[in-house]
Amino acid sequence: PVVGGNWKCNPDSASKLDGLIANINACDTSKCDVYVCPSPLHVAYCTGKFTNGALVTPQNCNFKGCGAFTGEMAVGQMKDMGVTQFLIGHSGEFGIFPMDDNTTLATKLKYIL
Repeated sequence: PVVGGNWKCNPDSASKLDGLIANINACDTSKCDVYVCPSPLHVAYCTGKFTNGALVTPQNCNFKGCGAFTGEMAVGQMKDMGVTQFLIGHSGEFGIFPMDDNTTLATKLKYIL
């Protein structure tokens, strides 16, 4: 089984990160794959802090790489940090952000692979 937790735009304070990480580290993950999706601001902080096999999974990535893409997260940069997987689809945002359709998701997946 796969268990994923998307922190969305939480927590409201970086001082709460260690508590969240400790809660996840206290979980038995021996019978499932656990993916934790911290907010973009917290990806670097959380990377490498899970001791039970839970994996940091950024909430998004672009499909262009590095460059003049304000606010975007490049796959190459995140792979360099040790990130090996990405969350690329957000059903709650379909219709809000027109670029998050199946074509864009397919483009992102092809770029990641």
